[in-house]
Amino acid sequence: MRAVSKRIDLTPFVENDGVLSAILYKPEESWSEVEVEGDVNSMLSTAGNILSSNPPAEGRLRFVEVEAPGLKVVIGEGVANGVETILSPYPSFLRSIKLVKVDGETPRVVHEFKPGQPSIVYDSALTLWKKLEYDLILVETSEDTRILFPHELLLERVKAETRGRRRRRKKAKRAKTSRRKSRRGKRRRGSRR
Repeated sequence: MRAVSKRIDLTPFVENDGVLSAILYKPEESWSEVEVEGDVNSMLSTAGNILSSNPPAEGRLRFVEVEAPGLKVVIGEGVANGVETILSPYPSFLRSIKLVKVDGETPRVVHEFKPGQPSIVYDSALTLWKKLEYDLILVETSEDTRILFPHELLLERVKAETRGRRRRRKKAKRAKTSRRKSRRGKRRRGSRR
């Protein structure tokens, strides 16, 4: 079965409007046709082989998408420097980032950030250059709208290194006692309690 393979390279850049700056990505796409067996495992294997034979450059992200009629597989790899949180669960085109203040039950937009060029948002870092009071952030993409709260802007990093081997504690030695068989657990035939 023939399938389409799409390789998407995402190069990070910082866009700033004077109030808010964000790390966004400039996409570069290349397409090719591949032969797959028609099941998900074959498509996953093909995407993995393409990604492992062409790893991403330092500080960039690369996604490989293999698509056949009715099936689609996406694999990504790479790390961008300076990112602090995930604004969109998957790479998608950014429409706007809105800072919203909620007064009672009425929300109002305090600031709206729109990218100057078509940009992709995925993992990012948002920096406020002016002090603004806001309660939530709306990230509008071509796919959906996501709500973020201020405490979600800085996620803790996963530790890549582990400490040395763990040592087992030695158990305290117990005094030797005579082992008695428990009468409770065993019943004799014909006896009742």
